[in-house]
Amino acid sequence: MTHANAVEGSERWRGSRWLAVAVVGLVCVRVAGVMWAAVGNTHGDYYASLPGTYVRTLNPVLWNSADMEGAMGFQLDTYYHGPTQYLTLYPLAYLDSYAQIASVLLAVYAVVLAGAFWCLYVGISRLAPRQPLAVPLFASTFLFFPLLQAYLQREFEVVVFFGLAAALALLLSDRRIAAAGVLGYVAWFKYIPLLFAGYLALRGWLKATMVFGAVSIVVLGITHAVFGLSGFVNNNVPDHAAQVLALWDYGYWVDAAGELHGSGFCQGWFESETTLANVRHGLCAIGARTGWLQPHLAYWLLCLAIAAAYLTTHARLSRVARLSDSDENWRRALEFSIVTTVCACFFFAHYYYLIVLAIPFNVLLARYVSGRAWSLLGLWGLSYFLISAFLVPTGVLSRALGTDVWAVYMGGSWFLYGELLLMALLLREYWD
Repeated sequence: MTHANAVEGSERWRGSRWLAVAVVGLVCVRVAGVMWAAVGNTHGDYYASLPGTYVRTLNPVLWNSADMEGAMGFQLDTYYHGPTQYLTLYPLAYLDSYAQIASVLLAVYAVVLAGAFWCLYVGISRLAPRQPLAVPLFASTFLFFPLLQAYLQREFEVVVFFGLAAALALLLSDRRIAAAGVLGYVAWFKYIPLLFAGYLALRGWLKATMVFGAVSIVVLGITHAVFGLSGFVNNNVPDHAAQVLALWDYGYWVDAAGELHGSGFCQGWFESETTLANVRHGLCAIGARTGWLQPHLAYWLLCLAIAAAYLTTHARLSRVARLSDSDENWRRALEFSIVTTVCACFFFAHYYYLIVLAIPFNVLLARYVSGRAWSLLGLWGLSYFLISAFLVPTGVLSRALGTDVWAVYMGGSWFLYGELLLMALLLREYWD
C-alpha cells in the first residue's frame, strides 16, 4: 500500500467515524426530546385499559384514584386488553395512582427498549457477520416514530416488541423451543400474534408448535385463576373480532354532524379519525375519497396475493434438501418479518402498534447494506419515511407549514403506501 493510499484510507475511516458519531448524537437528541415530552404526556390506550377488575380488592386506593377517572376501564369489572398485559404488569397495581405508574414505566420501558435493541442487534448480526451494522440499526430503531409514540404513551406494545425481538434472536440461534415459548406468551396480549402458531406448524417444527400451545394453556390457566377469563370477553373485544371478520361488503354513511363514517368492512373508520394505521382503514379512507375503489375487494386481492407469494416460496424452499446455515437464517428472518408485518398491518391497528415493524425494517436494512443493494435500500428508505410519518417530528412540520401535518398524514393514508411497499420488499427478498 502506498503512502497516498494509506492517508486516503485513514481520512475515509475518520470521516465515517465522525458520521457515525453525528448519527448517534442525532438519535440521542430525538429520543431525549421524546422522553422530555413523555413527562407531561402520559395517556394512551394502555391508560384507557386500566385498572382491571382485580385492582378493586388488591389496591382500593388505585381503584378509586382521581387520575384514573378518565380511563375507559375505570371501576369496570372487565379487562380491555389480553392476559399478557395484566400478568406482566401485575406489580404496578400496588402503586396508588396512574401518575406513579406512568413514572415507573417511563424508566422501565427505556430499559425494555434497550433490551429489545440488543436482541435485534445480536440476532441480525448472525445474518450479516462482520458487517458494521450497529449504528444503522440503532438509528433505524430509535428514529422510528411508532416506537417513539408507543414509548411516550407507555403502551404495552413496547413489551411485545421486546418479546418478538427476543424470539427472532432465539430463532436465529436455532433455539426454536425457547422462541416458541416467548411467542406463546406474547400472543395473548392482543391475540393476533397467534398467527405465529401457524408459522411454526407450517415449518414442521412440531416440538416448537407444542411448546407454543403449552405456554398458551399455562397463560390461560393462570389468567383464569388470578383474574377470571370471563372478564376478557365482557367488553368490546368480541365486537373487534367481529369487525375483523366483516369482509364481504362495505358502505359509508353521514352522521347528524355531517361526518362520514364507514360500515361493514369499514366499520370503525370515520373521516376525522387520526389513530388507525392499518391496511384495512387505509383502503377505506381511499375508497371514501375516490368513490371508485372498493376497499374490501382490494383487501381480498392483497391478502390472496401475499398468501400465494408466501406459500409458493415456502413450498419451493421446502423441496430443497438442505439450505446452508446462512440461507436458513435469512429464510427464518424474512418469514418472521412477513408474519410480523401481517400481524401489525392487516388487522385492527392503531399507529403505535407499528412499533413491531422495526423488526422487518432492520432485517431488510442488514440485507441491503451487507449486499450493497443501494437501489433497494432507496425503496427501503421510502417505506421507512412513509411509515415513520415523514421522519421529521410532525409538530415541527406543522408549525413550519402552518397546517396539521399529522391529520394530513393520517387522512391521506400515507402509512398505507409504506406498509404495502415494505411487504413487497419482504416478499421479493423471500422469493430470491
